[in-house]
Amino acid sequence: MPSDITGSVSNTLSGKTIVIGVTGSIAAVRVVDLIRDLIRRGAEVHAVMSAAAEQILHPYALEYATTHPVIREITGKVEHVQFCGVGGVADLLLIAPATANTIGKIAAGIDDTPVTTFATTALGSGKPVAVVPAMHEAMYRHPAVLKNLETLREMGVLLIDPRLEEGKAKIADNATVVLEVERILGPRDLTGKRIVITSGSNAEAIDPIRILTNRASGKTGIALALEARRRGAEVVLIHRFPQDIPVRQIFAESNQQMLDAVLSELEKGCDALISAAAVADYTLNPQEEKIKSGMELTLRLTPTKKIIKTVREAYPRLKIVGFKAETGVSEKELLARAEKSMQGTGLDFVVANDVSSGGMGTDDNRVIIIDRQGHRQEASGKKSEIARTIIGSLVEVL
Repeated sequence: MPSDITGSVSNTLSGKTIVIGVTGSIAAVRVVDLIRDLIRRGAEVHAVMSAAAEQILHPYALEYATTHPVIREITGKVEHVQFCGVGGVADLLLIAPATANTIGKIAAGIDDTPVTTFATTALGSGKPVAVVPAMHEAMYRHPAVLKNLETLREMGVLLIDPRLEEGKAKIADNATVVLEVERILGPRDLTGKRIVITSGSNAEAIDPIRILTNRASGKTGIALALEARRRGAEVVLIHRFPQDIPVRQIFAESNQQMLDAVLSELEKGCDALISAAAVADYTLNPQEEKIKSGMELTLRLTPTKKIIKTVREAYPRLKIVGFKAETGVSEKELLARAEKSMQGTGLDFVVANDVSSGGMGTDDNRVIIIDRQGHRQEASGKKSEIARTIIGSLVEVL
C-alpha cells in the first residue's frame, strides 16, 4: 500500500495531488515504478488511461500503484473537471508516456480520449501540465511531431525530453521526471538565480596512476545541486564524480582545475557559490612516469590556493556558503573554528560538522548552520533533507 512508502524518500511532494495520464506506448510498462517514486516523495497520485494504453498495461496495475480506481472513461462525475477544472483537486497533470498521436491531439485541442480530455481541461483552466514523450526516433523527428511539441511549449506545457537511444525516443528516466515534477510544484524561490556548487574531493596526482585525495563522497554536493534545481535555480555542479542527474556538470579533478572552473563560471554571472567540496589543502609535483612499487618515498607537499579566499577577493559582493569539517573536537570548538572561518573569508554562512562521527561517505549527517549574525540552526538526517535546510538558508540571504 502507498501508505507504507509515502514520504519514505522525502516530503518534497507532500500535500500535492498528481494525475498521471497514460497513453498507448510500450513505455507504459514503466509507469508503475514512476508512480511509486512520486508517492515515495509524498504525492497522492491518480491515474487516467486511454483505451490504447489498456492494450499495453492492465488498469489493475495502476490501481495497485495508486490505490485509487483508474479513470478509463469520462462519466457523470465529470472526472476531468473534478481533477483538472478550475478549482480542481489536481496540482499537476503528468502525461507519461505521451505518444505522437496524443501530442498531436493536445496541440490541436482534440479531446477524444480520457487523457486528452484531461489535457484540454487542464490547459483551459491554467493547471500545470507536463508531457513525457516516448516513441520511435523516426516518429519523434517527424516535422509535424516537432511542430506539435513546439506548440505545446508555447502553451506553457513542460516537455520532459526523451533519451534518444537505439533508434528510439525512450521515456525519460524516473529520476529526471520526478525532479522536474518537484521543480514544477516546488516553491520556485530560486527562479532566475544561477548557483555554482563545488562538491566531493580533489585528487592531486602523484604519478600517472596514483593520487592524493580524501574520503569525501560528494553526496552532500549532489543533494544541494538537486535541491537548488528543484527550487528553480540554474545550477552548475563542479566535481570529479560525474552523475546521471539533470544538472549541468563540470569535471574538475585537482584543486587548480576546480578553482579554474569556478572562476570561469563566475565570469558568466552568478548569484551564489556553495563551496561544499573537501578541497585539497596540499598538492605536489607529479612524476611523469609510474613510480616503481617497493620503493621508499618522500613526498614534498605544498599548500594549494584557497578557492573561497581567491573567489572572495575577486567577487567581494558574491554570496558564498562555506563548509567547515573537523574531527574529534568538542561542539564548542567546532563552532568557534567555523565562525573564525566564516569571518576570515567573508562567508554569508558556514555549515559545520564533525566528520569523525559520520558525514563523509554516509547518506545521513548532522550539521550546524551559522550565519553572520551568530544565529545557529541544526539540521540532521538524510542529506537530501539537510540540503533543503541549507538551500532554504541561502534563499533568505539572496
